[in-house]
Amino acid sequence: MSARADDAAVIVVGGGHAGVEAALAAARLGVPTVLVTGDPERVCTLACNPSIGGSAKGQLVREIDALGGAMARLTDRVSLHSRFLNESKGPSVRALRALADKPGYVRVAAEAVAAQPGLTVVRGMGEDLIVETGAVRGVVLAGGGTLRAPNVVLATGTFLGGKTFRGDEVRAEGRFGEPPAIGLSATLARLGFPLGRLKTGTPPRVDRTSLDLAAMAVQSPSATPLPFSYASPRAFAGPQLPCWIVETNERTHALVRENLHRSPLYGLDLIRGIGPRYCPSIEDKVVKFGHNPTHQVFVEPEGWDEPTFYVGGFSTSLPSDVQLAMLRTLPGFEAVVMLRAGYAVEYDFVQPTELDPSLETRRVAGLFHCGQLNGTSGYEEAAAQGLIAGINAARRSQGREALRLGRETSYIGVLIDDLVTRGVDEPYRMLTSRAEHRVMLRHDNADLRLTPVGRDVGLIDEDAWSAFEQRRDALAGGVRFAESSRVGPARIGRDDLPAGATLADALRRPDIGVDDVRRHFPPATDDDVAARVEIEIKMDGYVRRRRTAIDRAVRDEAVALPSDLDYDAVPALSREGREKLARIRPRTLGAASRIPGITPTDVALVSVHLHRLILATASA
Repeated sequence: MSARADDAAVIVVGGGHAGVEAALAAARLGVPTVLVTGDPERVCTLACNPSIGGSAKGQLVREIDALGGAMARLTDRVSLHSRFLNESKGPSVRALRALADKPGYVRVAAEAVAAQPGLTVVRGMGEDLIVETGAVRGVVLAGGGTLRAPNVVLATGTFLGGKTFRGDEVRAEGRFGEPPAIGLSATLARLGFPLGRLKTGTPPRVDRTSLDLAAMAVQSPSATPLPFSYASPRAFAGPQLPCWIVETNERTHALVRENLHRSPLYGLDLIRGIGPRYCPSIEDKVVKFGHNPTHQVFVEPEGWDEPTFYVGGFSTSLPSDVQLAMLRTLPGFEAVVMLRAGYAVEYDFVQPTELDPSLETRRVAGLFHCGQLNGTSGYEEAAAQGLIAGINAARRSQGREALRLGRETSYIGVLIDDLVTRGVDEPYRMLTSRAEHRVMLRHDNADLRLTPVGRDVGLIDEDAWSAFEQRRDALAGGVRFAESSRVGPARIGRDDLPAGATLADALRRPDIGVDDVRRHFPPATDDDVAARVEIEIKMDGYVRRRRTAIDRAVRDEAVALPSDLDYDAVPALSREGREKLARIRPRTLGAASRIPGITPTDVALVSVHLHRLILATASA
């Protein structure tokens, strides 16, 4: 590590998924970087579930890799169970999910941080920020040490004012057994940032040897290697392990209802933070979805050599004795040994409407926020934000323009635009339904969309770029071949192709897949290339229609809104429109249109008013 803590250009506070991506990106861009973390040996801890990816989240991981980030490569090195989700629903929503060896993931992440030139790791906790004349100048550590730099990335995770809950047991900690960051909450409040409280939770961990796995439904991994990273070898990292599925029952639900008075979420009324809608606790499932007689529970290994199984879908903050009794109502759990009870964690966050799309705060120059500090949930959302924040902190130190990704380019662009434009009132989770351009933002084409961007930024090296060019050219060649190669007349599957029909005509039919026509491709065609050719051809019509919609949206995105625009002066603008536009201060007309509660009429009125101002200025 060649950089010194006293000559840093970027300081990253927090060693989770967001912080590590930010620190690695900034250092790789040639900027002396310091990573401040409580325990350098526990960076990127998989504190909740041991999985990476999944619906929409898998696209984020793939995009991180296409830009030159680390998460995909780290996952592939320790993946013990991977499979595609939503394969029957088509390429637009197909997503990869992998379980990682939990201790292995931490180890490879720590190795990547330690090996990165230009990155210095400082053991400690951020306590305060040094801010002078509206710009950040450094970080004060707990204990009194000071680090100075003109760019600071806060990636505090659940540690900012963190509290954990298990029954009536409440502890000040950001994660089980780790102290919270208290001072930074006071600092951010003093600087005028609006803080709120959110909540997340974890399920119990159980001894794998105490379970009767024969009583559970098996969920097998893929029979072929499925790496996230374009650079990873097409080989298994290690033995691929199965997972299992069971369901709760009336006895489980009865125990929850009988003990709600002991729940910090309900009877004890200790938790004020809003929990994640799309990952509810078992208490929430029983109370809010009482009409459902069962709920699925996923039983998943936490590592090749780990004694623990993760009980997914069973997040809870009920007392330990109740948790054990609940577990023993599940099939195969009759003699379960609970190694660690679940718990809830509540923490501070800052409304992300305080941020520019670069993830730099508007109140304090040079200060960047990413991860759960911005109200998101999930390792993947955090890592994606961390990568962008690290890139932009480095570019700011170099006097370069910030990288901003649009909604039409990536799920990362959707994520950031949603956050900075709409804000959050509950933990934000990436969903395919949030991406209106999802037919273009697929797992298979992340490299075509974003690797040129990563190359321009400086995170894609010569080897990765050369490999990308080979994939791109092979795909383009495969599509040209399919468009020009005639296969008709012929019967393929249940379809009769007329004379003159091309291979592309065949692949456009919904009932014909690449396996049905594989023999028509040149023998040297790679299987991955052939599969991507099919997707490109089948999706072409959808993509062309979506590009028309994007062209319209781009016109609105090109209309910049002055930061001091007086929305009270816009004739006929709704009261809600005035209030929200004045508070959020969208940068463009397109961003204004995506604010909840802003109507097309509001947008049209602002557009007309802005046009009149421009004409008045020009004639003055």
